[in-house]
Amino acid sequence: MVKHSQPRAASPGSAAQDRPATAREPFQTAREPSPTAQEFFPIAEFLATSTDGVRPAPQQLWGFGGVHGGLALAAMTADMTAVMRAAATTDSPADQPAGLPASQPTGQPAQILAARTSEQGFRLQSVTGRLHRAVRDSFTVDVTQDAATRSTRALSASLQAGGGDARDANGDDRSAPLASATALFGLDGDSPAPRFAPAAPRVPGWQDGELFRPPPAFVPISGHTEIRALGGNRPFAGGAEPKLTAWVRMTEDDLAPDELRLLFLVDALAPSYAAVLPAPLPVPTVELTAHFSGKRAASPWVLIEATTTGATPGGWVTETINVWGEDAAHLVEARQLRLVRPARTS
Repeated sequence: MVKHSQPRAASPGSAAQDRPATAREPFQTAREPSPTAQEFFPIAEFLATSTDGVRPAPQQLWGFGGVHGGLALAAMTADMTAVMRAAATTDSPADQPAGLPASQPTGQPAQILAARTSEQGFRLQSVTGRLHRAVRDSFTVDVTQDAATRSTRALSASLQAGGGDARDANGDDRSAPLASATALFGLDGDSPAPRFAPAAPRVPGWQDGELFRPPPAFVPISGHTEIRALGGNRPFAGGAEPKLTAWVRMTEDDLAPDELRLLFLVDALAPSYAAVLPAPLPVPTVELTAHFSGKRAASPWVLIEATTTGATPGGWVTETINVWGEDAAHLVEARQLRLVRPARTS
């Protein structure tokens, strides 16, 4: 297992130094230091279910203009997992909706909740999130169990602004959901059917990737990951192929990512569509769906390959993302629907 707790500077003669910089690459090899201890807000702390039902939205966890989309979905999934665990401990007749507690279990680390859910036999099979508006302030998550069968549990979640005025600075109704999600938990059977999974691309190890990080002033959450880019494609470099490939790890600890962390990592790279754009444009996530293989990551490092499979004249972009562990085990496949926004003018 890789034991490397902080982003490593490029060594002399590395690809990061050998690769010439060009004016068409606004995101260059990282040179900025990581956030200080006072500024660093751990993702593990963010994903822990809160004791008062309210989560903060620190700017250190922002992507473009608000809380990182993958993290917002992971937060909703953490709370659905908590409710799933509580419901799984009740004695409910098979094929009948399990009774839910009046409030969600609180103060539990998200990874513990996920582990306890697995102990009940149900694991997260898939989750879909829709991001309606940017999350810039503290928020709450409301969870509902939609259906329960012998082999599945379906839940939904709504992320809403936590208190304050009835309308935000833009005049939008603060009671309307900022994001919503659905999750499907299911039992794994011992099926004799043939098994398939996307094969990992033949690429160098993470040690040979180019250290790459967008400026934290532009993408604050970039300080929470170490990205080792592979191949010649880079965001906003005006390339010919809408594809990005990289090794990525979280920098706050040496834990192998679970499903919640994978939801963050699957959205950790810039949009693959950005590889063909000559200059930065907002390409925010509107919808993200992830399907989990049930395999466990072998180390903190994961290999991510993101490819844009469609872009319409109206600006809607469809992206497929696959993630493998350092042992080449396929972990998750995701689909994103994005929308290209016009560049802001001063």
